[in-house]
Amino acid sequence: MEEAKISSKGQLVIPKYLRDAVGMKAGDTVMISKLDEKLMIMKKPADPAKALVNSGKEAALKNIRREIKGE
Repeated sequence: MEEAKISSKGQLVIPKYLRDAVGMKAGDTVMISKLDEKLMIMKKPADPAKALVNSGKEAALKNIRREIKGE
């Protein structure tokens, strides 16, 4: 897990090794969504609608797993 500070202008620097790991480069657009009390930042995919549907499926699966475990 990486730690970063948000500037007074609301800017956040994503460490280079993390940008490289997901193929982000200068000028790319990112998508930000809130999941529970967390923020998810991802490179904007070629088909954003499909990506949002898939992220919803992931959230639903996490909730199902929690219920099965009794959390």
